[in-house]
Amino acid sequence: MRELELDPVPTEKLDSLHATLPEVANVIEECLDWVEAQPVDVRAKRRRFSNGMWAIVRSFAGSDWLVLWDEDTPDHPVIRFIGETASL
Repeated sequence: MRELELDPVPTEKLDSLHATLPEVANVIEECLDWVEAQPVDVRAKRRRFSNGMWAIVRSFAGSDWLVLWDEDTPDHPVIRFIGETASL
């Protein structure tokens, strides 16, 4: 497996989701598993921005959730954002 890292803000968001919306946290954890997999799960690489960042959007419980990630090196993905798309 690759070495997955979360920036501080996504870490706090995920911790908060585990405490308040555990079902959503489980959906996000599944997305993180996709990013961490070796090779990367194709579901983690469906949307890419021109700056090299990848986006995963998951619909759950009437909301769309976004995970943004990039790679410092090929085996070191970093989660940059976790949140509802409506909050952007």
